[in-house]
Order: sequence, then structure tokens, then C-alpha cells
Amino acid sequence: MNHFRNHLFSIAGVGIFLLLAMATAPSNNNNNSNNRPSPPANTTMFTNSSTGLTGDLAENYVDFTISYPNTWKLDPAAGRGSSPNFMKVQNLTSDGITIEQLAIGYFSGQRILMPNLARKLSDQFEGQFPDYQKITEGTTQVGPYDGYEFRFTATTKTTAGAPLDIYGRAILLPGDANRKGATLLMMATSESKDVKSISDVGEKGELPILLNSFRFGKD
Repeated sequence: MNHFRNHLFSIAGVGIFLLLAMATAPSNNNNNSNNRPSPPANTTMFTNSSTGLTGDLAENYVDFTISYPNTWKLDPAAGRGSSPNFMKVQNLTSDGITIEQLAIGYFSGQRILMPNLARKLSDQFEGQFPDYQKITEGTTQVGPYDGYEFRFTATTKTTAGAPLDIYGRAILLPGDANRKGATLLMMATSESKDVKSISDVGEKGELPILLNSFRFGKD
């Protein structure tokens, strides 16, 4: 397992725990559309399940589905034990370097808190990534859901010592009166032939397949 994958997993957990600790008030978000698109060809649909969840994941469980390409690898540790993520999936090179990845964790809080929480999460990332820079911040939309995001760049190295550019995008989706929300953390690296800047994350490569398919609720 390469250093880059371990590093991403650890900072995703820290960030999502921060959101849980600081955002626990009821949400005023009433955007609850579950108009679910048909799964794209050559993809697998992941349906979140509360079965076997314990601790924070059980307490903050939310129903959602998302489709990912069949060539991507689902992390078997996500959704189990002390994992901070309901699911994590990534596309890897033949030698195990991350090309693109997405992790989904929990978020419970008011929409008004999102800018402050995004800034705190960005500050936390700054202490984890070499050459970290937050590039943009503001409102966004994932399918029918209004959210808040920030995008960033950073660098790291593979286990062989080769430099690796990181392009990241963290999205907070608030809950509503009937459900909690979610945190989507997307990252791509310079190993991608399509993603060349932060503006490409979720817009080029294969991450758009996942982002466009995300829906709260059950299938």
C-alpha cells in the first residue's frame, strides 16, 4: 500500500470527525429531491446500509446511493470498525498509486454553519498536506442538492519518491428535517490523464460519474 493512499485516508477521517463534533443542530435545508438517475453502463451501485455500523457511523447514519465504475476499487474497511467513512472508492494505477478517489462521511448541522466548518476543515488539511493551498470556496450543487465546497491543491510523494500533485474538492451537503447530510471528499492526482487542475475535479475524468449519480434515500 503506498504512502499517498494511507495519507488521504487519515486526513479524511480527521476532517469528517471535526464536522461531526461542531455541527449538531437541526438543519433548515428543505431540498430533499430523490429523483434518481439510471445507473450508467459498466458501473456498480453502492447502497449505504446501517447493518453492522457502530459508533459515530451508526449515530449519524444516512441513506444514499452512488454508482462507481466497475474498474474502481471499493475500500472494504470503510463502513466498519473505527472508519470515519460510510464508503470510499478509488481508481488506481497498476502499481497502486491513486488516480482519483471519493470518500463519503457524515455531516449533521445547519446550512448557516457550512462556511465556518469548511474553513476549519481547510485549516486542518493545511496541517496535513505539503504545499497546501485553498484555491476556491463557495456554494455548489450536487445533483438536486445545494451544498458548500472548497477546492485545494497540494503535493506529496509516492513510496518511490516521485512527486505527485493533488487536486482536491470537499463538499458539505446539509441534511433536512428527515435525514442527516453527508460529506463528499474527492481527490485526483497528476497520475490522471484528464484532471489537470482543481477546476477539473468532478468535471473531468471518471469522478463525474460518481458525483452525478449521488442521491440521498434508498434505491
